[in-house]
Amino acid sequence: MLVSAAKMLKDAKAGKYAVGHFNINNLEWTKAILLTAQELNSPVILGEGAGKYMCGFKTVTAMVDAMVDELGITVPVALHLDHGSYEGALKCIEAGFSSVMFDGSHYGIEENIEKTKEIIALAHSKGISVEAEVGA
Repeated sequence: MLVSAAKMLKDAKAGKYAVGHFNINNLEWTKAILLTAQELNSPVILGEGAGKYMCGFKTVTAMVDAMVDELGITVPVALHLDHGSYEGALKCIEAGFSSVMFDGSHYGIEENIEKTKEIIALAHSKGISVEAEVGA
């Protein structure tokens, strides 16, 4: 089961440990990262790195969910969109990601803030954590 990166990072701060973030680009990388996280009993953030090559965000979510189940992964796992577009963040929220990072730094500050608020409202209504970039 995927968990919110926000809770995972709060727990890490309280426990004084780090959480690794690794981009996943295919099934083999994902499997290796998940098995290593389990072996080390360490929470992990899987960063979406190649959704467009993996048939989209729904495929990535389904693959990660199935692998967590099939491999018996018990450590906390977050699936995170890193530096995503507005449209990408919305698609990842719909696809079941547990964390998104909206990079609106190329928008003017007012438009960036408005788009960020929209993403936060939708994501938080589904228990999904949000990171945003407002500067350059």
